Amino acid sequence: MTGRSAVFQDFDLSRGIFAFRSHEPRSIRSSAKDVNGQPVPSILATMRPTQALSSGAPNWKAGHWLGDWGQMGGAKQKGIIHYGVSANRQNPMSGTFHDAIFNTFRRTKGQIFYWVPPLVAAYYLMDWATERNHYLNSKHGRAEFGEEE
Repeated sequence: MTGRSAVFQDFDLSRGIFAFRSHEPRSIRSSAKDVNGQPVPSILATMRPTQALSSGAPNWKAGHWLGDWGQMGGAKQKGIIHYGVSANRQNPMSGTFHDAIFNTFRRTKGQIFYWVPPLVAAYYLMDWATERNHYLNSKHGRAEFGEEE
């Protein structure tokens, strides 16, 4: 096996570190030596708590910025196609007024029987109540119903 394949091989509780060592035989591994001539371990990583989630915001402490939401970086994926329109070809307001008129008509047509009958009933009820109040407070209304109140 070549490359940087690594596994958790050793854990030192006193120092709190994992030692990552590759699967390759000793002869294939890097033969780096320190100042005293001692072999240096392949890769050492200290244990750290999980980074706080920051909703995709940049975290210079974590080291790698993937991008904003909807613009996440990373390697190109097979089968994913991204299309775009150049800035001089975009017209965000095209058809706005036409669509506003016809979309409003279509949506109103679908909802009109839910709100017109109660509106008409409420109008006639209020009209009847107003006329009845005017009659009861008139001369003829007091003469007819004055003794009952």
